Amino acid sequence: MFIYLWDACHFHGVTDDAGRAREAAAACIVGGFASGARVESALLVSGFAHITYGYERTGQGWQGQGKDGHVTWRRFASQVAS
Repeated sequence: MFIYLWDACHFHGVTDDAGRAREAAAACIVGGFASGARVESALLVSGFAHITYGYERTGQGWQGQGKDGHVTWRRFASQVAS
């Protein structure tokens, strides 16, 4: 299951929709709480022996920058070493 993790300065969140993640992060930028943000897709990882879960980042997502009340998003993808 894919989820989206977002970070904007001291604010963080998790959602099941990339657009909602960008909207939440953009609200922090437009509101003056952050100058930039990052949204990254992740896989929800659950344990079998115990009731545990976590997130494994995929290295793919968007980097957002704010200017004059608008946020510009740029896609990124980490290089995987072979």
